[in-house]
Amino acid sequence: MNLFDLTGFLIHQTDMKLTNFFVKKLKPYEVTPEQWGIISVLDSERAMTQKEVAEAIDRDQTTVVRMISSLEKKGMVKRLQNDHDKRSHDLFLSTKGMHLKTSLLPVVKEAHDVLTRNMTQDELAVLHETLHKLYINVKEE
Repeated sequence: MNLFDLTGFLIHQTDMKLTNFFVKKLKPYEVTPEQWGIISVLDSERAMTQKEVAEAIDRDQTTVVRMISSLEKKGMVKRLQNDHDKRSHDLFLSTKGMHLKTSLLPVVKEAHDVLTRNMTQDELAVLHETLHKLYINVKEE
């Protein structure tokens, strides 16, 4: 079997190129794609726990804690002790984090548009459905 016929290899190869492309787009903002994932799910009004953030971006909690600490040091995220569970923290975007999120949304949209420029809406729908099926197949493995 040819390496380029293996679905996993093609997805990995594409992911590497997409990640490098996105890293370049985010570099001027001093944010990594992983940090963007956290920024994109957080808000300044509604609290999320570290566990909820980890689930939302499908990362382990230990990794998310490190990323949140980095964003907190940059002044992007506020971490407040949960009133109901002293072991848990409520996470919010700071004002600086909300400004960054607002600034990054057009950058992310532009990156998405470049990535999908030669695809129809139907092709994108099929791609999303297919990737979701692949994800489900390996999610619990």
